Amino acid sequence: MGDVYPRFTVAAVQAAPIMLDRERTVDKALRLIEEAADRHAVIIGFPELFISGHPSLWYYAQKTNPFSTQGALFRQLVKNAVRVPSAATDRLCAAAKKAHAWVVMSVSELDSLYPGTVYLSQLFISDAGELMGVHRKLVPTAVEKLVYSPGDGSYMNVYETRWGRLSAMLCGEHAHSLYKYALLSMGTQIHVAAWPAFPKHIHGQDQRDSVDFRVRQFAHEGKIFVVSCCSVADQQNIDFACGTAEEKSNIVPNSGGGSAIVGPNGQYLAGPVWEGETIVTAEICLEDALPGKQQHNVLGHYTRWDVFSLNFNRERLAPLKHGAP
Repeated sequence: MGDVYPRFTVAAVQAAPIMLDRERTVDKALRLIEEAADRHAVIIGFPELFISGHPSLWYYAQKTNPFSTQGALFRQLVKNAVRVPSAATDRLCAAAKKAHAWVVMSVSELDSLYPGTVYLSQLFISDAGELMGVHRKLVPTAVEKLVYSPGDGSYMNVYETRWGRLSAMLCGEHAHSLYKYALLSMGTQIHVAAWPAFPKHIHGQDQRDSVDFRVRQFAHEGKIFVVSCCSVADQQNIDFACGTAEEKSNIVPNSGGGSAIVGPNGQYLAGPVWEGETIVTAEICLEDALPGKQQHNVLGHYTRWDVFSLNFNRERLAPLKHGAP
């Protein structure tokens, strides 16, 4: 009979965080993990910086220049950031174990050794409730540069699950061909793409369209499944980010999504869902990627390593290196 490929369900959570409230957002995450598990999802992805909210809306929403007051925002971001490990990660691990599902959760990660340093990160939590690793965004994008430090190559990994090899990246990383090539070279088969909200009026349709073509391109190029997880801007997010009634009225509540599941041919298996909180699910099977790989397996038989190669520095960077005494 040959090899048997199981079919299984993946889920992209589209939801708004509770801005700068780590505990309540973790509570919400636990509910959403449980709800996705009730739908038989075994891999569950969350939007960018779901815990505890993406600061971009705060920057983009205000008509006045917010930089003079950014220090107060930064204090709250640090105070609500997630240490790895911590009580917050313990709770997420317990929820993943209870759900029997892998969870890819994006957080503001607080550096445990260097206080005041935060990373834009994704946690990989196994279905046994183990924290398997962290991906730190290599280069923060736009307003993120004002808050977050860059990661390094040691945090760019692919994880073995019983369902397939799992990877993840954040937002603008999906515009970088070498980042995608690195994950494909490590054999990723299921990829979680995390995005913040791009609500109407604050962002044009071109921004939401860019999410659409980036996730579809990556799925098609690598013949992989992409779980694309977007946030939305709900009223609590808008009230937090805006200082005036005019600013609040300029944002369409509960807009900015686009969560979806994309198949290895670049076509949607579920979604995209543009508005409102929801959980997008689709049943997938890695066998469905084989016909496309027969033609274009860009890291297999359809490549030329003798002509093109990637220099991938996976060293963990640190400000202090210990040499010989």
